Amino acid sequence: MATGKPAMTMHESRRDLGFARGRRPERFAPHGAAKTAAAACPACGAVVAHGRWTWGQPTAGMAQVVCPACLRIRKRAAAHVLELTGDLGRCWNEVRGIIANVERAELEEHPLERVMAFEVRDDRVFVPTTGLHVARRIAAAIVRRWRHGVRLRFTDPCTRIEWLPAGRR
Repeated sequence: MATGKPAMTMHESRRDLGFARGRRPERFAPHGAAKTAAAACPACGAVVAHGRWTWGQPTAGMAQVVCPACLRIRKRAAAHVLELTGDLGRCWNEVRGIIANVERAELEEHPLERVMAFEVRDDRVFVPTTGLHVARRIAAAIVRRWRHGVRLRFTDPCTRIEWLPAGRR
């Protein structure tokens, strides 16, 4: 079936040809030596190699670089915040257990996804996280547990989880 268009060749542009030869254009070059050199975080022990943070054993000659998660915790600059509101008192211990279990599971593979210190203000609990993914997984676990008993509102810097009164479920 002929469409009238010429057949596409494997390498049509110079940029594609550069990638095919194993060369990367300048604008795609890694930024800084941290992407290529191995380093370890002195605070938590995470190791970065080829731009990816993992848990591993630091070697003797490895550079010491504070990881982004430790920097966020030190500066108290959360990447995302879970705001827990409503009738939370009756199930607070279970919520804390869910948060701890999700964080533990996430930390095994992703050292930069952590939960920071909780903050309690009036009738709200704020759970800051160093990454969006751990916050999303915590919210999903809470929604799975309480289904129709919670209302979830997701915005960019904050996710609000509201426990509904018994009559509105």
